[in-house]
Amino acid sequence: MTPLDFLYAAGAAWFAAGLVGLLFARTPAGMRACCALSGLGGAAAAAGGGWSLLYGNTALVSMGSTTVTGGPLQLQATSLAGVFVALLGVVAVAIAWYAPRYHPPSAGTGLYLAAYNLALLSCLAVLAAGGMVTFLIAWETMSLACYLLILRHPRSVPVARGAFWFLVLSEAGFLLVVAAFVILSAKTGATSLPLIAARAASVDGGWRAAAYLLALIGFGFKAGLVPLHVWLPEAHPVAPADGSAFLSGVVVKLGVYGIALFAFRLAPLGGAWPGLVTMFGGAVTAAIGILYAMAERDIKRFLAYSTIENTGIIVTAFGAAMIFHSYGQLDLWAFLLIAGLYHVANHGCYKTLLFLEAGVTEHATGTRDMDRLGGLVHRLPRSAVIAFVGTLGIAALPPLNGFVSEWLIFQGLFQGFRTGSHLTGILIVLAAGTLGLTGGLAIYAFVRGFGIPYLGMPRTRPAAAASEAAQPVVGPGLLAVACVALAVGAPVVLSALSRVAHTVTGVTLGPLLLPGKLTVIPAHTDFSAFSPTYLSVFLVCALAVPVLIYVAGRPRAKSVTVPVWDGGIVSFRPRMQYSAMTFSAPTRVTFDALYRPSVSVSRASEDDPAGRSGPVHYEAQVTPVFQRYLYRPAVRVLEWLADLVRPVQSGDVNLYLLYVFAVILLAYLLGAV
Repeated sequence: MTPLDFLYAAGAAWFAAGLVGLLFARTPAGMRACCALSGLGGAAAAAGGGWSLLYGNTALVSMGSTTVTGGPLQLQATSLAGVFVALLGVVAVAIAWYAPRYHPPSAGTGLYLAAYNLALLSCLAVLAAGGMVTFLIAWETMSLACYLLILRHPRSVPVARGAFWFLVLSEAGFLLVVAAFVILSAKTGATSLPLIAARAASVDGGWRAAAYLLALIGFGFKAGLVPLHVWLPEAHPVAPADGSAFLSGVVVKLGVYGIALFAFRLAPLGGAWPGLVTMFGGAVTAAIGILYAMAERDIKRFLAYSTIENTGIIVTAFGAAMIFHSYGQLDLWAFLLIAGLYHVANHGCYKTLLFLEAGVTEHATGTRDMDRLGGLVHRLPRSAVIAFVGTLGIAALPPLNGFVSEWLIFQGLFQGFRTGSHLTGILIVLAAGTLGLTGGLAIYAFVRGFGIPYLGMPRTRPAAAASEAAQPVVGPGLLAVACVALAVGAPVVLSALSRVAHTVTGVTLGPLLLPGKLTVIPAHTDFSAFSPTYLSVFLVCALAVPVLIYVAGRPRAKSVTVPVWDGGIVSFRPRMQYSAMTFSAPTRVTFDALYRPSVSVSRASEDDPAGRSGPVHYEAQVTPVFQRYLYRPAVRVLEWLADLVRPVQSGDVNLYLLYVFAVILLAYLLGAV
């Protein structure tokens, strides 16, 4: 038995779940059966992915002589893909617990669940693909299935726009990925991924560089690298909460997997410049993502931009790993690969959790606007605790899992001086500084992202009337447990990931990385060390001290409530609280040149500028700079070209017959020549 057998079981369960959902999800029992099968498939995938981390690469399995595209169906469970397969399984299990309480039984829900399970199956096929043809078919199927997920409510204009952006940019990226694979296949004379990897060293460096850059851009569309990221803030808010969670937790990670596949396995490059390009793209992506997140009031758009930021952190780690490899620092090459993969697992768990909790908030209050929420910690207490765990993780605060992986990435970047090149070392340190700015802004952003909706007083009546009854809790709770386990169990996780690094790079880093006693040393014993497990235990004990002091020393007399000095305010109203916009005002003012907001101010009476005759309404609309100066001009050019060729499609049958005659005549003339 091999890990591939578990993947077969997962694929079969998801295929069956899709059929059950399509046929029976209009009833509660049918929907529960569909989600149960999907959860079983997720458990099998998690087991298969976890085993493949330790097992290594399985033998390549070919099924049939040809497919519709002319190549055999080739499958292989690899150690590198095992991280992503395990994450796919965990996310699938969490969503299986979540979906029955989130979606009402209906025919539309059945179609949605069928598309979702098809997306799970195609994601698994991408990760298990052992050949170029299999990979490309699975990749395109995954894109089309995710397009259907976003179109859950197709009659909405924002939904149609978000789905359109996703599909167009996915297809643009797909063409570049095809070109990258074709180059490597043509130059190696192979279509199976193991054979391409074995022969990659014989390919000319220029062709390998071309293939890698095409793959970086092509997969960058799916991963959300700036400026290829614009589909995320358009598609994530309009998809259902579990669909958004799946897109961010898994689908974006497949773009990261594609980059890692080419960078570390199929087209490893010599020289530092490919790594510098990758690292620079990742650092810029991280900074731009968190800066635009600060300007958002919609919770799901805010989380979408945060996904862009975390993708940038991962790609920065991969780029730095490539740089160290070019300078012969093999330990740091393997270490930063481990750190990047660790962050993949961490981000997949806490971002899926936060998107699911955004769905709970929207279900309970009817809105995702932070400035219309508040006080939810009293009305959704269990959800608030779960969301707080995810917030600590994504803000990279100890003792949660995001802190561990980001600390590892920083420790790797701080060793840029080991390259021996002053310029390269400075560039690596600049990337570390950019991620440092990103990390600080991320803490600031998620204090806002949690505090405004959950703390304080309700700002609207729906927020005041919110209830946790019938809201999904188990799925997000499972992910919260995973976040804690990834932090406390960091030595176990790093031990497994060191096996991945050994399979991919040939470097045995385990004994150096984990010398014992739950201590982690990032690649060089004379640089730094810490224990995530001991840190977690210490912080929990430290937090218990004030609780014990309070319990032991609280007064036994009857408490008396008296009014406090409030600056002369007769009664404190919810609208007097800090809003999401006012909380982020310092950042928006500092980076005004990037945001360039369109501001409108309206008063009840223009004769009274101070607004004493009525309320003053202030509205600031931020249009991202890439949409303003890159995508909008491109769309206008395409519309102009479409207007030029529109007369060709006149609807006149005689004119169409003329086109056919002209084409046939041209073919004869070319044949005669």
